[in-house]
Amino acid sequence: MATTVMVIEPDMLVRMAICEFLRECGYRVIEAVKADDLWAVLGAQVPLDLVFAEVHLSDESEGFSLAQRVRQMHPNIDVILASGIVDASEKSSDLCGRAPIRKPYHPQELLDRIHELLERRRSGVLE
Repeated sequence: MATTVMVIEPDMLVRMAICEFLRECGYRVIEAVKADDLWAVLGAQVPLDLVFAEVHLSDESEGFSLAQRVRQMHPNIDVILASGIVDASEKSSDLCGRAPIRKPYHPQELLDRIHELLERRRSGVLE
């Protein structure tokens, strides 16, 4: 079964481009605009392997609180954050194990991070 990635990105053009890229790479992709979309999907018990989210979301939530909540409630789901803000690194490292992917990012950078997380899970090296 294909790995399922939820992409939470308020910017429609960025979201469409990265989702298309991930689909071309063989991932099952669920597109979302805000954090509430994630909770709706999880509430419907749709299986997710990974969440890729912008740090600054359009609703009242933000990527850091989303990552913290996912880590607490769904430790089997990895989270990757993206941000254009340099000082987001330390907070993201605490929540996700790595600094956010800095915008603008190349899609291959995201793909490399996904592969790294999936390999860690396969090998049983979890944080």
